[in-house]
Amino acid sequence: MIKQKSFKPYSSEILPVGFVYPAAYIQLTKNTETVKSDEYFQWWFLNSTTEGAKLTYSLRNNKIKGFNLVPFAQNSEWMAYFDGDDCSGDPRVIVVDLTDLPSFMIFENFNEWLTKAEQDYW
Repeated sequence: MIKQKSFKPYSSEILPVGFVYPAAYIQLTKNTETVKSDEYFQWWFLNSTTEGAKLTYSLRNNKIKGFNLVPFAQNSEWMAYFDGDDCSGDPRVIVVDLTDLPSFMIFENFNEWLTKAEQDYW
C-alpha cells in the first residue's frame, strides 16, 4: 500500500548531464494517489530529502557495472532505477535484485514498469 502522498525527486544539480525524468513520474511526485493500485502495491518512492535516499543515490553505480543508475523506488530487496544515460525524457527502467547481484530486469520505460508494479509483478 502506498503510504506516501508525494515525494521529492533528486534535483537536476546531481542528476547525470542531459537526464530528464519521465512526465508520468513527475506527476507521481505530486500525488501518488493516482497509482492504480490496492493494498498490494509494495513499492515506495524515494524521497530525495531523506538520508536513506541520499545514501542510495551515492551508492547507485555500485550495483550494476555499466549502468548510470538514478534510483527512484524500492520494494524490499528490489530497487528500481532510471537509466541515467538515456536523455530522451522516457528512460528505460532497470530493476535490480539487491539480494542476487548482478541480477536485473530492464523495462522499456517508466509506464511499463509502473504497469507491472501495479500488478504485483514481483
